Order: sequence, then C-alpha cells, then structure tokens
Amino acid sequence: MTSRLGMFAGVATMLACAAPAPRPIVYGTDQCAHCHMTIVDKRYAAELVTSTSKVLVFDDIGCLAAYLATGAVAPGAVQSTWAHDYLTPAEWVPARDLSFVRSDSFHTPMGSGLVALARPQVADSVRAAVGGERLDWPQVLERIPAR
Repeated sequence: MTSRLGMFAGVATMLACAAPAPRPIVYGTDQCAHCHMTIVDKRYAAELVTSTSKVLVFDDIGCLAAYLATGAVAPGAVQSTWAHDYLTPAEWVPARDLSFVRSDSFHTPMGSGLVALARPQVADSVRAAVGGERLDWPQVLERIPAR
C-alpha cells in the first residue's frame, strides 16, 4: 500500500510540475477569446497558454496575434502559443516552430488569411501555389495589429 501511495505522489508531483500545454478545443462550442465567435475549424484554430497555465482559445491565428497586440497578456506572462498544421491538423504545434502563409486565397474565420504549416518547404510550395507571403511567428506578430 505504501508503494502505491508513493507512486501516486510521484505522478501527482510530475503532473503539477509539467509545463503548461494546450488543451483540446470543443469545436462548435468553445468561443474565441478575442472575437467571441464559435470555433468550428481546427485548421485555423490557435491557443495561448499563460505562465499560470490559463489556456485561451482562438478561432483564427490572426485573432491570437491581434489579442497579443492588445497587451491583454503581458509578454512575460505568455508561456507558449500553438496552432495546427493546416494540411494535417491533428496535433498542436508550437507557433515558433511553424511557418505561416498569408494569402487572400485563404478564407479564414476572421479574414486574416493566415494558415500554419509545420514544414518550411511545404509553406514555400503553398505560397507559390496561392500567392501571398511566407512568414515566421515573429513576423506574424509584427503584421497583425490589435483590433
């Protein structure tokens, strides 16, 4: 019995010390923290995790960038930002590891025209096919104003 309690305490400690991470979005129910629209398409969804483990969800990568531009969360309080690869949206990927294509060809929920792609070569191919520009996460943050 004592070994089970010790194992449980170890697991609980490990979970408590784990880095804050994104959470599953309830599509069709959860609302964007910025524009308050219902989130329905995982290809465009994004998340912000604060250093206190609060998770904010967004229906458009542009909404996440615009929300950050408002200063509602201090830069030091941002633990991580996440999005899905547009072509294979099964898993969350840190925004800093993604390439973004911004194009009028993409009809995103709030009109940012931004999609995230996990591989730079794929981002280059998509940009060549649809036009627009390829950006990294800092460039996205520079180009999307608070709204």
